[in-house]
Amino acid sequence: MRKGSWKLIIERVPSHITWIDENEVVCADGHDGHLHWLGYITEEMNLKTIVAFDLGSETFREIPLPDSTVAFKYGRLDALGVLGGKLCVMSRDEDVGCVVWVMEEYGVAESWVKRHVFSHFIGYTYPFGFTSANKFLIQDQYSRLVLYDPVTEEAQILKNDFSYVEYEAGKIVEYVDSLVWVAPAKCEMVDGGGQNWN
Repeated sequence: MRKGSWKLIIERVPSHITWIDENEVVCADGHDGHLHWLGYITEEMNLKTIVAFDLGSETFREIPLPDSTVAFKYGRLDALGVLGGKLCVMSRDEDVGCVVWVMEEYGVAESWVKRHVFSHFIGYTYPFGFTSANKFLIQDQYSRLVLYDPVTEEAQILKNDFSYVEYEAGKIVEYVDSLVWVAPAKCEMVDGGGQNWN
């Protein structure tokens, strides 16, 4: 954005990535300049991985998911995010609840650590992701949008009649205050009589 211009990236997604899951849902790490998507590595779409793009080197790479989330399991949903500055995946398992994995060392598969298990979010829940305050955004089994704080163990219901249809129609983004003022560009117009208007 500082350059004020668009650039076409010719680097292609690795050929063994057969499908990007919900390709409009991208996770940016916020400080190291990487973008992340969930992708599949088989035609049958039964094995998942993380596809990462490095904005500095303009290259793609693959980052393995935690072993327990790689293989397809009916009823499981995954969401990528950043928790405490580290890449995370929140996985919904109908039998266990919501499980949060944190990658302690970026890009190192062996560094995945199971950080949280929210067994009270069991059944059909949908993990949306994380906030910058390390809270979790989850749609519970009653279709309510819930903001959960793992430190205080408090759940705040944000909206009562949230439905999957509404999710499909839009996106949920975190609002961050900013003191930066974006001034409108000064515009000059000339009317038919040669008069300038600012």
